[in-house]
Amino acid sequence: MTQEEFRNYLETEKYIRRGTAAQRHLDEKADEARKLTFDLNGKYHTPAETVRLFSKLIGSEVDPTFRLFPPFYTDYGKNIRVGKNVFINSGCCFQGQGGISIGDGTLIGHQVV
Repeated sequence: MTQEEFRNYLETEKYIRRGTAAQRHLDEKADEARKLTFDLNGKYHTPAETVRLFSKLIGSEVDPTFRLFPPFYTDYGKNIRVGKNVFINSGCCFQGQGGISIGDGTLIGHQVV
């Protein structure tokens, strides 16, 4: 299942049914997100390394002006979109299966869920 197919599924279905391609896709991407957030949160990274890891987590390039103070948590990651000059402070947790768009110049405070 592709990202686009998964997004379409979420728009048309009320929940993800066990044993479906959508459930397998979600499990795979959730495992990937956990691995990447463990790496992101487990040690110090330079701002450039953080941009690289976050880009990998969300599946698209993040602008070099992006800043994140870990820890950061997400259950999915691939449907998060981030603009330029975005700052995410420590302890944030995003449930992003259905999509999260963060516009240019956004500042997100501590512990935002």
